[in-house]
Parts: sequence; C-alpha cells; structure tokens
Amino acid sequence: MADPSPQPFPKSARLRAAPEFQAVFKTGLKHSGVFFRLYFLPHAAPARLGLAVPKKAVPLSVTRNRLKRLCREAFRGTAKIPGDYVLVAQTRAREAANPAVRNELERLFSAITPTDTL
Repeated sequence: MADPSPQPFPKSARLRAAPEFQAVFKTGLKHSGVFFRLYFLPHAAPARLGLAVPKKAVPLSVTRNRLKRLCREAFRGTAKIPGDYVLVAQTRAREAANPAVRNELERLFSAITPTDTL
C-alpha cells in the first residue's frame, strides 16, 4: 500500500516557467538514456527539477503521471549538484517497468559530476 503521507515536492524545487526550461535546453549539458534524456545547467542555487512528459511520447495520462511521480521520487532521493535539471521522457518510457525507470534515473543523475559544473 502507498504511503498515506508522501513528501511534498516544494515549488522552490521545481522549474516552472518556459524561459527556465529554455535556458537549460539551450546551454545545458545533455545525458541520454533509453527512457529519458537529462539536461543539466549548473548554478549556485539549490537543485531544481523540470519534467517534460509529452503526450506524443506517452499518450495515456495514467502513464505520464506515473513517470512524473517516479522522476520526482528519484530526484528527491539522489544527492545532487546544485543546478537545474530537466528530464524529457522518450517514447520507450511508456512501456517501462518501475524498476527499470528507477535504475535509469539513478544512472542519469549519477552521470552528473562536479567536473560538469566547471
């Protein structure tokens, strides 16, 4: 059974405006996986996450929401370098099992190293 009191994902930990996303896409580093593409833009502020799970790649809203929940949970549980992170779901993510998604997210987040911030 799910935890009845999940941890909230505060607004301060989210990318919300289009210009914030565009800055990460334009000048950020990119790491690709099977299910997601991760963009990272280092800066001094605390780590923030933006999610893009397009309907074209993942048509069912239930699946889109499941993927977003898994991404937020993986982001919360990972030691992060300060900066902006954007995860973009790929078409293959729609059939991915939860353990496979978690493993890929851990791998992508660990691919960001302190040398990437230089």
